[in-house]
Amino acid sequence: MRVKVRNKLLLHGGAAAGIVMALALAGWLSGQSLKASRRFLEGRLTAFRPSSVAVDCPAPEASASARALLAAAVSAPLTSRRCSELAEELKRLHPALSSAHVTRNFLTGTAAVSAAVEPVVAPLLLDGTTVYLGETGRIMRENLSGPQDPAFITEVRGVTGPAPALVKFLGEIRSFSGLLPSKPVKLACELKAAACELTLADSTYILWGGFEFTRLKILRLSEVLKDASAKRVGPLRVDLRTFNEGKIFVSEPR
Repeated sequence: MRVKVRNKLLLHGGAAAGIVMALALAGWLSGQSLKASRRFLEGRLTAFRPSSVAVDCPAPEASASARALLAAAVSAPLTSRRCSELAEELKRLHPALSSAHVTRNFLTGTAAVSAAVEPVVAPLLLDGTTVYLGETGRIMRENLSGPQDPAFITEVRGVTGPAPALVKFLGEIRSFSGLLPSKPVKLACELKAAACELTLADSTYILWGGFEFTRLKILRLSEVLKDASAKRVGPLRVDLRTFNEGKIFVSEPR
C-alpha cells in the first residue's frame, strides 16, 4: 500500500510540475511576442515618411509655411515628437496662429497640418509701429485675419502682456459711440495704468480714465456735450476721471 501511495503522489507531482513548466513557457512566449510586436510597431511608427501633405489653415501665409516645413521634413522619418516640433515651429513663424497641429495617417500615408488663426480685433500703434490686438487680448506683430478698417486710431503704451480688458473696452466704444455728438477719431491708452484719452472729430478732448462704466460715461457725456455746445463755441475739454464719484469737469482747451 505504501508503494502505491508513493507512486500516486509522484504521478500527481509530475503532472503539477508539467503544468507549471507549461504555464511558464507560455508566459515567456507571450512576453517575447509582445516585445516583437512592440518593436515592429515602433519601427513602423518611426519609419513613417509621408507620401502626401494636407494643410487646413485659412491664412495663405501660414499655409505656405506649413507646406515648406513638411517638404523639408520628408527627408527624415516623421515621428510623433517631430510632429510636435513642426507644430511649434509653425507657431513661432506665425504668432497670430491660435493653434497648430501636425498629424500622421498611416493608412493613407498623409501628413496633415491643421492651424487656426486668432481673429484681430483692431490694429494698434505701439511706439510708432503697427501691432494687432487679438480677440484674447494678445498683442501680435502679425495679422492673419485680412485687411482691417478701424473706426478710429488706437495708440497704446505700457504694454506688459495680454490686454483682454482693452478688447472689451474697444467693443463697447464702437457699440455706443453713435450716441456721441461727434464720432471718435483717436484713442490713446496707457495700459499699465488703464488710463485713456479720447479725441472726437470736432476736436473735443476727453480725459476718459479707466475701462469701466463705458456705456454710462457715453450716455452722460452725450448730455454734457449737448448742453455745453449750446453755451460755448468750439472744442471742449472733458475730464471723466472722477466719474465714479459723480463728477464731470468741462472746460475749454488749454
